[in-house]
Amino acid sequence: MAKKVIGADGKQYKVKKPFYKRIWFWVLAIIIIAAIGGAMGGGKDDKKDGSTAKSSQTSRKSASSSVSSKKDDGKITRAQFDAIKLGDLMQGAEGGATLDQLKQEFGEPSSSSSDTTNDVKTDLLTWDNVQGGFGANIIVSFTNGKAFGKNLTGFKLSRKQKIDLATFNSWQNGMKYADFTAKYGQPDYYDESLIGGSKTVTAGYTSGVKGDFGATFNVTFTNDALSGKTQSNMK
Repeated sequence: MAKKVIGADGKQYKVKKPFYKRIWFWVLAIIIIAAIGGAMGGGKDDKKDGSTAKSSQTSRKSASSSVSSKKDDGKITRAQFDAIKLGDLMQGAEGGATLDQLKQEFGEPSSSSSDTTNDVKTDLLTWDNVQGGFGANIIVSFTNGKAFGKNLTGFKLSRKQKIDLATFNSWQNGMKYADFTAKYGQPDYYDESLIGGSKTVTAGYTSGVKGDFGATFNVTFTNDALSGKTQSNMK
């Protein structure tokens, strides 16, 4: 409502309140301030949500990459070693895995050497990018670029049972390799060759062996049947 005042001339005048003193002005101002605050808060929340989503996506990508690297770390596995096919040296190792095939699968070897015996040239190639214990590596023997022998060393395994000297002494020639490994596990050291129709496997055990420090034993199989054994420091 307008306020009535008496002027200098003695007349009565109506004076209106300034707009900033009116109720409608402050109601409108409160509404505008609330609207601006809500918009600013929403922008911050949107930015925060976007940042959270981006962070979550990055975490998932990182986790996925970690799992992938665990599945395939580029190292030669025991299964890949076991799958190396051998040919008979006396038949030019025909049918054995080729050098080119293994290079493609395992990469370039870390070292190589050659030898000639009775006019038969052989090449030994070593790969050290092998899953296993410290210093694990594989050596493959070739002739005419085809494999006739393979060796795995440094592949230590964890065994639940302890193999003692009494058990070692109980093994009889003729025991099958498959039965032996089913009972005592895969060897830490493995050497296989195919020469003149005879497959020879020497399996060495350094883990899970009962005895003094450094206790080990080797078992030899000819055409998959036990044909010899040696031990050191077993009890």
